[in-house]
Amino acid sequence: MYPFSILNNVVFLDIETTGLNPLEDRIIEIGAVKIKDNIVTKFSSLVDPKMEVPLNILDLCTGINQEALESAPELDEVMNNLVDFIEEFPIICHNAAFEKSFLKVENKFLDSLELIAILFPEFHEFNLQYLMKKLLPKNRIEIHRGLSDSEDTIEVVNYAISMFYFDNGFTIPMSITELEAWDWYRFITNINMDDVKNFISNIPQKTKVENQKKYTVFALKDYEKLFENEDIWKRNRSGYKLRPQQRDASRFIKEGLEGNKFTIMEAPTGLGKSMAYLLPASIYTHLEEEKVIVSTNTKGLQNQLVDKDIPNLLEALNLKNDISYTLIKGKSNYLCYYRFEDIEYPKDMKNLIGYIYLKRLITEKSFGDIEEINYLIKEKFNLSGLLEQCFCDSELCDVDSCKYRDMCYYASKVEALKEAQLIVVNHSLLVKWPYQSVAPLENIVIDEAHNLVQEAYEAFEETLVSYEFYKFLTEIYDEEGKNGFLYYLSLRAKNNNLPLKNIQIGINHCLEQIENVGLAFDSYINSNLINRDYNIKEHLNKNNPNMTGIIKCLQYLKEDIADLNLNIDKAVNVLKEITALEKDKRLKIMIEKVEVISGYIKLIENVIEQSKNDHCFYFEVEKNLKWWKISSIPLDVSSDFYEKVLKGTKSCLFISATLSTDNGYNNLKNNLGISIAKSQHKEIIEVPPIEPVFDYKGRSAIYSFDSMDPNDIGAFSEEMKSFVLELLNNIEGNIIILFTSKKRLQAFKSAAALELKNLDVRIVEGKKDIEKLKSREKRFILLGSKGFFEGIDIPGDTMTNVILDKVPNINSKEPLYKSLVEKGLERGKDYWQSYANVNFPIVSIDLKQIYGRIIRTEYDYGALFIMSKFDRNNSTIRKLEKQLHGVPIVRKEQEEIFKDLKLRTLRWKQMNLYKIMKEVKNTLFEELKRKKQENNSSSIKDVESYVNNFMLEEYEKRNLKYDVHIYFTEQLMIYINGIKINLGNNKKAITQYFEDILCF
Repeated sequence: MYPFSILNNVVFLDIETTGLNPLEDRIIEIGAVKIKDNIVTKFSSLVDPKMEVPLNILDLCTGINQEALESAPELDEVMNNLVDFIEEFPIICHNAAFEKSFLKVENKFLDSLELIAILFPEFHEFNLQYLMKKLLPKNRIEIHRGLSDSEDTIEVVNYAISMFYFDNGFTIPMSITELEAWDWYRFITNINMDDVKNFISNIPQKTKVENQKKYTVFALKDYEKLFENEDIWKRNRSGYKLRPQQRDASRFIKEGLEGNKFTIMEAPTGLGKSMAYLLPASIYTHLEEEKVIVSTNTKGLQNQLVDKDIPNLLEALNLKNDISYTLIKGKSNYLCYYRFEDIEYPKDMKNLIGYIYLKRLITEKSFGDIEEINYLIKEKFNLSGLLEQCFCDSELCDVDSCKYRDMCYYASKVEALKEAQLIVVNHSLLVKWPYQSVAPLENIVIDEAHNLVQEAYEAFEETLVSYEFYKFLTEIYDEEGKNGFLYYLSLRAKNNNLPLKNIQIGINHCLEQIENVGLAFDSYINSNLINRDYNIKEHLNKNNPNMTGIIKCLQYLKEDIADLNLNIDKAVNVLKEITALEKDKRLKIMIEKVEVISGYIKLIENVIEQSKNDHCFYFEVEKNLKWWKISSIPLDVSSDFYEKVLKGTKSCLFISATLSTDNGYNNLKNNLGISIAKSQHKEIIEVPPIEPVFDYKGRSAIYSFDSMDPNDIGAFSEEMKSFVLELLNNIEGNIIILFTSKKRLQAFKSAAALELKNLDVRIVEGKKDIEKLKSREKRFILLGSKGFFEGIDIPGDTMTNVILDKVPNINSKEPLYKSLVEKGLERGKDYWQSYANVNFPIVSIDLKQIYGRIIRTEYDYGALFIMSKFDRNNSTIRKLEKQLHGVPIVRKEQEEIFKDLKLRTLRWKQMNLYKIMKEVKNTLFEELKRKKQENNSSSIKDVESYVNNFMLEEYEKRNLKYDVHIYFTEQLMIYINGIKINLGNNKKAITQYFEDILCF
């Protein structure tokens, strides 16, 4: 591509290191490209780090190994050569702060990541791999090598600058001219425009692919039967198979929509529940012209629905021009240009870059979703303070009257909400639903409904958090800093009757009391010798004599807040009488703040008096005393949820892969007001839990150890390490280890890290590392806690084993759970009955979610190991066993467990062999016939080779490993010689099948 670099007299540089910490980690490679007077020279050298490099780094850096590094020159020698090479030219790196922290050179550093973020603020990611995919015409993979990454950076910068100029008519936008003092400014404004135009002319143009196939419009009556029409579903994917469970589930959902019913359904993994409800919801909204709101718990599922499932369905049904859909969030998730205008123009370059980034994003790119701003950019451009000043105010933003309505991103989302027939939201927004006037809650589909109870508790919880309240108060009036809403209103009002002095004194008193409450918590923690390893979270019991100091300080805080609010209210009433301030949004904000402060006063009063028996009052203190929180949660949210969500709803579907507890839905009904709806003559349909799509009983097992004690963390981690090391010797593939305690996770990691490394096994812990579990080239162990109990989807046999440290029972000391248990005691239950009533619905769903990590397709198989006692004599355990689809539970010593696992794994692999051979039998025979016609004589060896290659491809399609020796030779001999292994009814057919092939 001409030219090699648009920029001249610069050096592009990249380093690879043993880690991210410049104080502890070391450089292992440096690569650079110098463009001097348009002449290109290159520099590349490995560096001996004088240490063993972590396996994950060697995995990342293609082609680097420990041996090569040990024979490389030392850093001082390489740096001397590098300094000579780079001369005094500016150094361009992608995320330059990283290279600068390792390289002690005097040259100017320029960050290409920063450049591209300003040129293209709308991008969601800015790592080099993403930009290569986004900007370059041919997809390439970043190989994490110094020289190649430097060359990739050159090409990314070339494309970015060229496309930027092309998009802006080969001129600089006015917003960029505000960055005249920016390090990049002179480089991007002194470019040979002929080079840019030549570069643009050489970019391959993407050709449009016309959709020539016209689809017929299908009859939409009895629409669950559309699942039986394979022609529809094969448009967007091959290999479609009718799943009767999906069709039947869709029928129930359709009847619920059409009959204005509340439907509760557990739809197991593999059923295809998203499509089961989207099909009837889409057709219903089209035929009846009523909106359907789909609520999910996770962002991942929301994105899947709007980016993939809904458009694919509408395309398949030929309804993409007839049904509109959108995703909506709460106001505070969006940027507001009106508020952005009020931000004080930054005086320093660091903050100005962030300001211009946001300005271009809002005004030039018409982009406004804060959640979509890359987290790295938020940190790099110091955006947190700016974003707090310019997000849409949840109460005071009036879309209809806003003068920037036509350019407001949030206004466009509200407009889309008005027009949309399918609306995707999250549970948190649904529970608060602020869009009733625009999109009434008439028909609701609640996916991942097992998470909704927890969301309801959080939605109706009232809290006061010290640092939030501190910020809230300082925004009102700051005489010394000449800042705050009241300060600016007083300047406009020119009124001496405002009690500003009293307000300032009141704010100071409140801030002082916030500190005093913190000190009272600190004193309580110290005097009671409470462990500070984690945040402290306890009941705030007014009758506990040890908490007298806390209650007293809260009383003083309440009194000071009440006095302050009286003076603020006086000031607001004076300001209301001033005509010039009628439309001043600061006055509206202050009116709102008076109401908010009244709410804080009421909360503190409730916490102090604790006269409400049906509430949980608790406090939480950050372990280093950086902040404290007090809270009040209603123990029964059913009536609140009913009033807020269900009361006016015509139809509602509650659906999840794990929803029933003890083979029923009573927990969901009682907690979410569904029972109240029934008393109001609403028809409730409880669909019996649908039978699993997958053969859990035949393809999986649970192994339990009675001897390990998870409470002895040191001994437990050592025993668990020994088991995991032995398990690695007995199985293939990767492992997930889930912990109910972060302490146990860290203890196991510390105990096992070195030995796992010696075995060439990598430990991974981040969500982004989940994809590594699909690898066969290397072995990985994923360590995860509560956040990994659901959402991991690894099809195939690269990961067939999940380990759980202990049954995930609730912590009975957690304030909410403790209060719920105590409520049961008040009703006459004994402690264990009451605990079980609270615990079982939660532990049942958690355990089913964990078990769901194993089998994700009809070919999957595997085992769950529960490392602590899973005692069948325990009534809760017996109930849990019934929830697990009849999966065999094996309680044996470790040696016997491994023997059992080997036999079961062989059986599971054989089941796949039979299944796949049955599926491909006709195709394979046709191919063998064709081969024989092409070649009149085929030896058994030729047939065997062809069959193996054919089966290898079929196994790969199913994310499975095909072993020639095991599957063709060994198993064939087992079958023919009649070795007694429980093969089921297929033995005779499979034996004949092999004989037919070999005798063909």
